[in-house]
Amino acid sequence: MQTEDDVDLFSKPALTTEAGPNLKDGRTPRGLTPGGWVRTTGWLQVGDHPVSSALLAAVVGLLGAVVVAAALVGTHPVAAGVLVLTTPVVCGGAWWLFTTRLKPASPARNIGTTPADELAPGDNVRLFGSIGPVGRVAAVAIGEDVEVDFHGGARQSWPRDRTVHLVRLLG
Repeated sequence: MQTEDDVDLFSKPALTTEAGPNLKDGRTPRGLTPGGWVRTTGWLQVGDHPVSSALLAAVVGLLGAVVVAAALVGTHPVAAGVLVLTTPVVCGGAWWLFTTRLKPASPARNIGTTPADELAPGDNVRLFGSIGPVGRVAAVAIGEDVEVDFHGGARQSWPRDRTVHLVRLLG
């Protein structure tokens, strides 16, 4: 049913995240929490490219499998080979499942740093250093310290010269 102003009264309301971080295309990030900050993966970067945390989990699984396989190769060579081939896949897949379904998290890329007193509303920043959750700046009050309000209600107080990591959310 349309009103005079072309509003459909029976349509579902659009889900918007104007109050929190958005992706470049306007979608909601995968790790958005009710508090307005975003859980992130991709804590390792090579240049400008984040390394998938699922890949890191697979590498750790491979290292563990090689150690166990070295002990097994004399008595159970086939089992040692299967272990080396399957463990990285299982570890990487389990981590991917965890970060996409069970405890969603978005990949993110650090794009630079800035002093806290140069932050502006709309900036996406790491809340606790160079890794970890991301918040979107709602307001900045500069006094003796910089009081930063984030969408969702969180608030941080930082020294004016504190280096803050700016972030681009990727998914």
